[in-house]
Amino acid sequence: MKNSFRVFRVRGIDVNIHISWLVVFALLTWSLAVGYFPAVIRGLEPAAAWVLAAVATLLLFASVLVHELSHSFVARARGLEVSSITLFIFGGVSNLTAEPKDARTEFLVAVVGPISSFVIGAIALGITLLLTDARLAALFGYLAVVNALLGGFNLIPGFPLDGGRVLRSIAWGITHSLRRATEIAVGA
Repeated sequence: MKNSFRVFRVRGIDVNIHISWLVVFALLTWSLAVGYFPAVIRGLEPAAAWVLAAVATLLLFASVLVHELSHSFVARARGLEVSSITLFIFGGVSNLTAEPKDARTEFLVAVVGPISSFVIGAIALGITLLLTDARLAALFGYLAVVNALLGGFNLIPGFPLDGGRVLRSIAWGITHSLRRATEIAVGA
């Protein structure tokens, strides 16, 4: 992706940030600092709201990164090369150098991202239920909800979202035709 810069590498995969990520980071931090955290935590000082908002935004993008790393690690385990991951305005994308060779690989690579988001959401919810500090409970409660939404949104059967790729893999397995499966997934 143009206008992206490498931040670090994870197991040989470049992790890039697109310039649009900075805009989303600023807007989301602002929204959480002036809206969400003051609404759920009575008497929260503005400075504390901004710190919580920045931490929440960073943890959200860390969650998106884990989601994309899940895709990438399963793709590699199934023999596909992954050149990079780019975080951008709409979340993230794993850049595979080739398409999966079979329906099973397509399914596994696609479904693991939303599963990882649901797992992160469940862990965050569990942590929330154990906390007595209102600030930390609000932070982890936000992460629980946003990861559940991220997992659910990604399962919408619209190609090229993960759900569209899951649908394509199922159609591919049934029709034995990648072309027909792609037509079905795009049609959805």
